Amino acid sequence: MRCGRTLWIVVSSLSLVIAPAIVAQQTNSTLREKAKSGDIKAMLQLARAFESEKDRDSSAKEAALWYENAANMGDPWAQTKIALLYLHGEGVTKDQRIAVRWLLRAATSGYGLAQYNLGLAYLLGDGVTPDNSEGARWLRKAADQSIPDAEANLAILYLNGRGVPKDAQQALEWSQRGAKHGSATAECTLGTMYELGTGVPKDEKTAEKRYRRSASRNYPDGEFHLGRLLVSKPDGVMEGAEWLSRAAEQGNVRAEYSVGLLRAEGRGFPQSYGEAAKWYRLAAEAGYAGAQLNLGGLYEKGQGVPQDSSEAVHWYAEAAKQGLMPAEWNLGVAYETGTGVAQDCAKARYWYSKAADGGDANAQNSLGHLLYAGLGGVRDRSQALAWLEKAAANGNPQAALNLGIILSDAEAADADHVTAVTWFEIARQRGLDPGQALVKSRARVTPSEATLATQNATSWLSQHSEAGQFPAGLTK
Repeated sequence: MRCGRTLWIVVSSLSLVIAPAIVAQQTNSTLREKAKSGDIKAMLQLARAFESEKDRDSSAKEAALWYENAANMGDPWAQTKIALLYLHGEGVTKDQRIAVRWLLRAATSGYGLAQYNLGLAYLLGDGVTPDNSEGARWLRKAADQSIPDAEANLAILYLNGRGVPKDAQQALEWSQRGAKHGSATAECTLGTMYELGTGVPKDEKTAEKRYRRSASRNYPDGEFHLGRLLVSKPDGVMEGAEWLSRAAEQGNVRAEYSVGLLRAEGRGFPQSYGEAAKWYRLAAEAGYAGAQLNLGGLYEKGQGVPQDSSEAVHWYAEAAKQGLMPAEWNLGVAYETGTGVAQDCAKARYWYSKAADGGDANAQNSLGHLLYAGLGGVRDRSQALAWLEKAAANGNPQAALNLGIILSDAEAADADHVTAVTWFEIARQRGLDPGQALVKSRARVTPSEATLATQNATSWLSQHSEAGQFPAGLTK
């Protein structure tokens, strides 16, 4: 479950609260006879005894058999337990529909843990058609019985307006209840609310306190958020790196990505592209787009891994499929140049368009170039100018230079020459020297027009002073 800007649902397994006894004592004939006679307590003892023999598949099947026997006798705990075994395929053939049927039997009898897990099933579509409203209804029933993670997840639904009206106050109240009852998830959510000022005044100290409570319970998302918060402070990098490492070791994808970043930068850990690649790969294989982009970047440059343009393109493509704009642009560059993939300007134009529509200044500049040159499709000078103007406004100095070049070409009208000087001057002031192109362009206009062009450039730059160059290379 993520408890940052976007929040997700956590699936919790049903914990066994009765300490297992010694198998040799629990599987004696007397216990078996009691279980066979319909003694539910004996059935559960026998099931737990078999379950403790974790190295034997046959024992898992025997455990499931006795849990199901107890469930058939109407025990709601056993019904919930066998439901989870069917949900995960432990000792039985995985069957989510059967799992839901058992959960429904226990939940309708008022058993809180079953109501909680049934709510999750509806939210996640496990064995049933996804239904946020029905999921929220069952979570509410469980939360009303003070099931801690039901309270915590109900709070998340209120934060997102999923199955219930969006309501930060309700989210706060349910998170506080869940935290009071020991939910690490609720503590983490409270940390996020205080960090972002959602439903409460922003308070970074309280956020850190809540994250620490969550992390102290070995909750990976709490460890991640605490680590993320600490590494943003000059004196917290080392401790933050430790918490991120703990979360990453438990498989938290964002923590894996973050450890990769820190390894690449040499912050909190010794700098190592090889280690960065290892952690990026774990997150990338789990589908994390930022890690896919950065792993592609390492393959492109041969940092920590053998240089491999094809492998770089593979990971750029995976990230681009998820709509990550820098990856879309990188993929467009690969297709335009034929690097790591067969050259295909039509595909380059497609990926540039995707990123350009999202506001990527590099892609807007590249798309303008293809449109002007007629590569990968029809030539369209006016559209090229429009995209280049957007790129320049977004801080790309190359786009300003390209605008000056186009407005100086054979198709340019006399009035375009002043505008060309303006764009060349903008490029120059943004650190990209037009060289002789600016000299030749100035020669086409009068001194007063050249002065006007310079004034126009200064005015334009003052209006776009916050637009910086789009960062190239690896991104965070």
